Amino acid sequence: MWTLLIGLLFDGAAEAYFLSLGAFDPPFTTYMLAGGSFINDHVDLEYVNLYMVNATLAHEDAELPDRFTGLDWSGFAARGIAFAGGHKDPAGSPIPEQLSKNLLLWSSQDPLRKGLDAILAEQLVHAVSKQRVLELYLNVAQFGPHLYGVCDASWYYFDHAPDRLTKDESAQLMGVLPGPIHTHRAPGGGIDMNPNDPDGWYELKKIRGARDAVAYEIAQNGGDLELARRLGLTEPASQQPDGSGSCRTMPSDVADMIKNGE
Repeated sequence: MWTLLIGLLFDGAAEAYFLSLGAFDPPFTTYMLAGGSFINDHVDLEYVNLYMVNATLAHEDAELPDRFTGLDWSGFAARGIAFAGGHKDPAGSPIPEQLSKNLLLWSSQDPLRKGLDAILAEQLVHAVSKQRVLELYLNVAQFGPHLYGVCDASWYYFDHAPDRLTKDESAQLMGVLPGPIHTHRAPGGGIDMNPNDPDGWYELKKIRGARDAVAYEIAQNGGDLELARRLGLTEPASQQPDGSGSCRTMPSDVADMIKNGE
């Protein structure tokens, strides 16, 4: 498998795939396939509340609106040194790196994957716009066991479309990202620990802590909607006319999850 992926990378197929993402929504990613069954419904970025857009940028990659490259290469070098020494990543992966990994690579922390991360991230940002990078990221990020994308997450946890996400709900979803397999819908709505997961309490603590952490990160980057504005997004999502990518109706698979208490 790895040989095939490397071959795809260097013969231009990966770049062609990224170019196709300008008009094509991927039906799955390698991460989704690796996890077995999955739920994933697309929402266009214009229908995602600007609070969620801003929270995602502030928490995951505040430099994305202004950075020409896929990575902060000085930060990448520091992260490589930390990885080689067996230390924790000092900064975390920027959004293009996370997205390219989620689309095409695997989850294990090894030098080969880290190297491919960097190459693919650079190809990605020169193939599609930064707005599209963020849109794809929000649509393939995992927000719960077998649950991918902010469309499904918004309905599953909060009973409404992503154009109505509040600042607090957006911050909580950022807290889910590091450990989505540990979360579960709370009775009546909201985010709670997975009752069958011994690590659930730890994850729930991180989600609650994200409320303060994300608020601080947003304040450090100009306030509630500044990063979204720098990415060229200023129109309120709730005021957009209905469209095929609006996610204004609860997906049937999400409704079934809630009905079955999953």
